[in-house]
Amino acid sequence: MSGRTLRPLIAVSAVFIAPLLASPAHAGCGCDKAPPPPAEVRPAFGSPGQSITLFGDRLRAGKTYRVRFEGDGDSESVTAEAVRKRDLADRAMKTQLVVEVPWMSPGPTRIKVTRDDDTVMRVDEEQFTVLQRQLRLEESDGITIAKCYRAAVGHDGTVYFPVQVGAISQHMVFSGLAERYPLLFDAGDVAIYNTQGFLMQLLTPDKAGVLYTIEDTGSPDSFVLTYDRHEFVTYKEQHVHQGNLALDPSDPAWHVDGTPHVDHDNLVIAIAGRLESGRLPRPGKTPPFDLSVATAVADANTPVSTRKIEWSRDCSGRF
Repeated sequence: MSGRTLRPLIAVSAVFIAPLLASPAHAGCGCDKAPPPPAEVRPAFGSPGQSITLFGDRLRAGKTYRVRFEGDGDSESVTAEAVRKRDLADRAMKTQLVVEVPWMSPGPTRIKVTRDDDTVMRVDEEQFTVLQRQLRLEESDGITIAKCYRAAVGHDGTVYFPVQVGAISQHMVFSGLAERYPLLFDAGDVAIYNTQGFLMQLLTPDKAGVLYTIEDTGSPDSFVLTYDRHEFVTYKEQHVHQGNLALDPSDPAWHVDGTPHVDHDNLVIAIAGRLESGRLPRPGKTPPFDLSVATAVADANTPVSTRKIEWSRDCSGRF
């Protein structure tokens, strides 16, 4: 790791993380989230292997459909059978087509659904973005470095960072930096979603109890985003297979008491910033950079470790 990376990450540990750990963590509201808005496709993004749901008036439960994903010079097809079940948006029973995102290049993607060569529905590239695979984070003090990372950029220039935090239950502080990718942003540019389409968090000033910092460590790197995430031990204990918050065995997107189950393990950080030049990021995928994420467990004194991941061999792109 270069000295350029070490400097901001050490600063993150010593300056940004410490004040947040000294502040009381505010418990989140678990499954008490506003429902995702109705849409033809939900969520509006997905990593390969993750499920997305399509909604259309011409879909019929029990029928099998071919779903074609078409990106920039890349296309893949999958098949799935439509089912009728409750919609997380309004709890109404609807015909839905649940499909897995295929492995293909990140970026804005068109979706076409057909049956017997008849086009049933289309989703424009403005409405859906294929993401890169998730970065899995661990419950430890340390730095995870994804070498040669390339992030998906949506049609509107939003840059996406999917993460998997299912292994983390304790109160944790995260700090992220893109080395050699000068993405600049403020709090109003950052939104955190889950892979069901729920808006999990905004960093706007009116969100009382949300602890975060955004700092500029200097060109040519991005701003550093540091975020304090409250403990999820309580949340996970409430979702054991007993009581009203146990998962409905017929549909794990719901609890047995009829309320929706909100997934906190699979998250997507969406940043609608600008590059240092003032331009929006170009739709598709970013040039390669090293993504460094520092983590610190509150009220713990664990050894600091460094984990390096060779994310891709495609480091030929230029900014």
